[in-house]
Amino acid sequence: MAFDAAVSNGIRIDVDDPLNPGPTLDYASALASIRALLDEGRTDLQNAGSSFAFSLTSGFAGFDTPAGMIQVNRAIAARLALYANDKTGALTALGASFMNLGAATSGDLNVGPAHVWGNSPDVANGLYYPRDQVTNTILIAHPALIEDALPGDGRIPLKFYQRTNLVSSSGIKDANGDNLLGEYQDNRYSGVTSPTPFIRNEELLLIYAEANIGTNNALAVTTINTIRNIWGVGNYTGGMTDPEVLEEVLFQRRYSLWAEAGHRWIDLRRTNKLDVAHIDLRDQGTIFTQVARRTTETNWDANN
Repeated sequence: MAFDAAVSNGIRIDVDDPLNPGPTLDYASALASIRALLDEGRTDLQNAGSSFAFSLTSGFAGFDTPAGMIQVNRAIAARLALYANDKTGALTALGASFMNLGAATSGDLNVGPAHVWGNSPDVANGLYYPRDQVTNTILIAHPALIEDALPGDGRIPLKFYQRTNLVSSSGIKDANGDNLLGEYQDNRYSGVTSPTPFIRNEELLLIYAEANIGTNNALAVTTINTIRNIWGVGNYTGGMTDPEVLEEVLFQRRYSLWAEAGHRWIDLRRTNKLDVAHIDLRDQGTIFTQVARRTTETNWDANN
């Protein structure tokens, strides 16, 4: 299933005046505008001196200066460049980010800014849920995610908790017509104050690998092997053609970035691979190519 960016819903960028918002931009124009905003932000940070006149949360430890925030800015810029299929731009942005190609541990992969949560009356981490408790609303991994994992992958026990009290979905059937049962719940958070990362070094390595496909596939694989070996699955031994290396990068992104910023759907959409999404007889789902615009948005355009 192909994603046609030319007819995508798009987003508004100019919202300075809520009573007179700018036009809805198409996908490519929206990405270009967001990238321009990031470049503008980098310029502001470059002119901000050596320190901020305010304090950031502990989630920004190591990035709580203008210089540190420039690294975060360029990390996000690399993500946007990848979405725009600008590999040169992605590599340039990564060069000014906090990417660490010498990562040797899972801790190295997790380096990056994070949003911190707190106990009441602060806002708690809404993605945390106690293990194996009865619930009707919980983030559950699709069974194929576990079935397709490589043997010994350390990300599986880290990210997925195997429940004994299975979650029964309402209205989502398996191949036998029974309610689909959820066996693996999100295991990334230990409590309501566990921080949520904005962007991590692991994603930057994956961007770096993908950005090198087509010009230096060997370097792309070397970078992927850094991640594979940290998680205990050994070096990549597959083919070295562009499509084969891209498939490997997407496979590693599927597990490394699970449930972070909607990466999997975005990855399949931008590479025209939505047909491989796990929407099958077990869940009777729908593959969406874009997010619907809100009625308030469409009404505004129709009446103004």
